[in-house]
Order: sequence, then structure tokens, then C-alpha cells
Amino acid sequence: MLNTKQNLHTYTDVTLPKFKTWSIEGNRRGDMISCLSGSLWVTQEDDLKDYVIEAGKNFWVTKPGTVVIQALANSQFKYSLNELQDHVESVKQPFKHQPRLTNPR
Repeated sequence: MLNTKQNLHTYTDVTLPKFKTWSIEGNRRGDMISCLSGSLWVTQEDDLKDYVIEAGKNFWVTKPGTVVIQALANSQFKYSLNELQDHVESVKQPFKHQPRLTNPR
């Protein structure tokens, strides 16, 4: 787990085997995840959505709090700290729709 609150542009290259996780704590808004290969599942604290990032795609952290990344396949990604200050989404984040389960009666 990486934990930093410094206002530096720092790039971390990460290789994750399938199903392994990586996380970072703190107010990470503006950080960017760039999937270089494989496929990643991303979740942010206080975000009801989960995101799947494929190779060649980026994800901008929009919520404060812990970010967890899990490899859906052997994957590599770049995590950029403080890449975008005060990021405002101009395009929608990648989103994997999960059907809601209903309570059987």
C-alpha cells in the first residue's frame, strides 16, 4: 500500500498478477491510473460504482479516500500522483454495469 499526501508529480509503475490487489490511501482526487496491459478493476472509497479499465485506457480518481485496484488478468499500470489538480470530468469514466440483484419473495 502506498500512502502519500505530497503535492509532487510522481509516477509509479506497477505489475500485478491476476487477482492481486494494490491500494493507495489519502485524498487521491486528480490522480490518474493508466492501464498499460491487461485489465483492471478499480474502486474508490464512497463511490457506489466499480470501474473496469482496459489496456490503453485511463481512469481519473474523483473521490477522496482509498483507491483499490485489482488485476482481472496479468496487468501493468502506471499510477500518477497529483496528475490533474481539481480535475473535472469532461467524459464519462469507464463503467462496468452490474445488474442489481432483487430480493426473491
